Amino acid sequence: MARVLAINAEKCTGCRMCELACSSIKEGEFIPEHSRIWVIDNRLEGWSRPGVCLQCEEPMCMAVCPAHAISKANTAQGDPVVVVDADKCTGCHSCLVACPFGAMNFFPKQKAVKCDLCGGSPECVKFCFYDCLHFVELSEQERADRARKVKALTLKACREIGRQEVLRRRAAFSLQASEVTPSQAAKS
Repeated sequence: MARVLAINAEKCTGCRMCELACSSIKEGEFIPEHSRIWVIDNRLEGWSRPGVCLQCEEPMCMAVCPAHAISKANTAQGDPVVVVDADKCTGCHSCLVACPFGAMNFFPKQKAVKCDLCGGSPECVKFCFYDCLHFVELSEQERADRARKVKALTLKACREIGRQEVLRRRAAFSLQASEVTPSQAAKS
């Protein structure tokens, strides 16, 4: 059996204590932007929820890393975790692009960073006063079900990202592309 970070989104108040705890432990400063967990909110609709690395069974970030700086490991307690070897990381940002959940990050003067479950004792869980974050043990069946759901969510996210990215690139580069080849008017 292994533990995973679980979220009860309905209980999230958007207090961002998880971000402060994470940045404090990992960076030694209270800088929420340097957290490995992030809070997404929609104040108009009145909801917020934390975003975390799902510690995928088949991590896309690992698959695209040309330096093999990302690997799967276990915490001291045997919990599965995807880790980044900062010494191997070249800072190419391939993992940032590949992760459909936005779990990879780059901070100024650092290489790739992501949640490593604080080595098996996530600080964000300890400081979640509203009982939104939990570090729970899963049975083999629950772990297999979760892996299947994460894979399905990954595929769904990749399809949507691909669709949006194509439209964004078309809009962003259409003017520049029209300038690559001289127009007929310019030749006359």
